Amino acid sequence: MPPLERLTVTSTHAPNLTHLRKQAKALQRAWQNGDSDAHERVAGLFPDITRLGLQNAQFVIAREYGFRSWSALVSYAPQLGHFDDIATFRVSRDFPVPSERLWNALSRPDQIKSWLLPVTFEQATGAPYSFHSNPAMTGTIGEFDEQQAIRFDSDKDKGAFWRFAIEPLGQDTSQVRMTIVDRMTTKSVEQFPGGASKLWNPGVTAGWHEILDALEQHLTGRQPPVIDYPRLCRFYDRILEQLHDATSD
Repeated sequence: MPPLERLTVTSTHAPNLTHLRKQAKALQRAWQNGDSDAHERVAGLFPDITRLGLQNAQFVIAREYGFRSWSALVSYAPQLGHFDDIATFRVSRDFPVPSERLWNALSRPDQIKSWLLPVTFEQATGAPYSFHSNPAMTGTIGEFDEQQAIRFDSDKDKGAFWRFAIEPLGQDTSQVRMTIVDRMTTKSVEQFPGGASKLWNPGVTAGWHEILDALEQHLTGRQPPVIDYPRLCRFYDRILEQLHDATSD
């Protein structure tokens, strides 16, 4: 497989706490400097405000991302996905299970169908696979690294793939992290009508959270909290607006 193309975008597309705080401070400064766009954003929530404090700016940012408060956004930030570049989305989740339990859920077709889609493949690099969706998604197992990673390379879009990788969390063998990489190709993004913000529609990005919730239920038997799908779609819609602006400059 050829090396990944990397068109790096700004760090705002990695929604960690540091970047979220920077966005709030930037909004506060812009409002204080009389920026019309900043004033319009703030006026939607604080129409009569005469002094914009940092907490007010943080609240505006939280609401723009679809969260009810700054604290709600901050508490959820570690679970949010981000873009490595315009063609690569990455999201992680920690699970309270041994790594072998998670690996079985990722590598055995009889288990994958319980949280993702029915699929057929042999457990070996180079083997063909077929997800039983409509239309079917087919390709080749590009990586099968026992107890570590499995990658589904696409037939339709050469260079595109889904990769699922696991890693133990420190010395605690009962906690493990899984990272999903959803990789398209730069060519497919550039040729798609509307570009990255249309190809990466929020239902795709937010949909991975729904899949991770289904995986968590499969692994633990516990019903996860009901996903606030509209909120996540609003969050990723905001991220995609920034992504589109950054790649259009």
